[in-house]
Amino acid sequence: MILKTAPFGQTFGLKSRTLNCVLLVTSCAAALMAQNPGGAVPPSGSAVRVTHVLGFESIANNANGELSIQEHTLRFRKGDGAMAQVSVDSIQDLSLGVQDKQMGGTAAALGKAATPYGGGRLISLFSHKKYDTLTVEYLDPNGGFHGAVFQLDKGQGQGLKDELVAQGAHVTNGESRPTKTNASDAKSESILAQAWSVQVDKVDPGDVNIEPAFRAAIYENLLVELAKTKQFKQVFRGGDRNASGPGLLILRTTVQKYTPGSETRRAVTTVSGATKLNVQSQMLNPEGQVVLERVVEGDVRFFGGNLRATHNLARNVAETLKKTESPASALAVREQK
Repeated sequence: MILKTAPFGQTFGLKSRTLNCVLLVTSCAAALMAQNPGGAVPPSGSAVRVTHVLGFESIANNANGELSIQEHTLRFRKGDGAMAQVSVDSIQDLSLGVQDKQMGGTAAALGKAATPYGGGRLISLFSHKKYDTLTVEYLDPNGGFHGAVFQLDKGQGQGLKDELVAQGAHVTNGESRPTKTNASDAKSESILAQAWSVQVDKVDPGDVNIEPAFRAAIYENLLVELAKTKQFKQVFRGGDRNASGPGLLILRTTVQKYTPGSETRRAVTTVSGATKLNVQSQMLNPEGQVVLERVVEGDVRFFGGNLRATHNLARNVAETLKKTESPASALAVREQK
């Protein structure tokens, strides 16, 4: 039996063409990044191209548009004309961060999967870019706390933050943390027959150095996921003056562990770069007694941006509360343990 092998010239030609394809893709990625270079800070008052990651209730998550400061107001406008805005005076804090993001979406992922000889990992290195995240924490007219996160080209976030500060936006250096409440053995049967509402407090970073964008994303995602469960009569934001009454529960979230992770490392190695979150969730009754306490985790290990871990975490918190029949029953289970 005679085995036939491809001539050396054909084998070399195949590898050469594959290498050329890899170089073409990486060159295109580099050219795409060069079209919108980081560090170019726009003139004061001009609109900046951004992605609204989350936070403005009337704007869809991950919507593209322009962010500008006009008439003492921070405004986001989509290409179809939809707009959301907040007064600069209502801004309580501003924070900058840096994240990495895969470029090219599904098409790029398929191209990497189809590239032989490990070329997919090489493409991953060239198809990622760094970008700024601007986290804006503000109060609505009812005093409710909001956290909005925007994605900008690298280097543009500082200029926008400086302009907001110059117009009077408040920036804090420390964190105002809620007072910790110890668990109590007191019974809470008095609220069992009532229709409950829940107020979601601002996320407490605890002793963990977690990025403001992640804190804001955890908070905003919690509001969305809790509303989806339909377990509560109303879901209020922290500080909302309309939140009152004997049927109001308070949800406090304290970060215990945080691993930043990297979307680039996840795409290149597939075994490292996971973003992980671990929080303590406490539900308090109107008397300030802890009637439910759980440790919940959320992460993103393979595909998706780093902030997706906050969505997974919020979903897990909501599912944990949904599985609990009542705060009183949860307290009884904990007492048995």
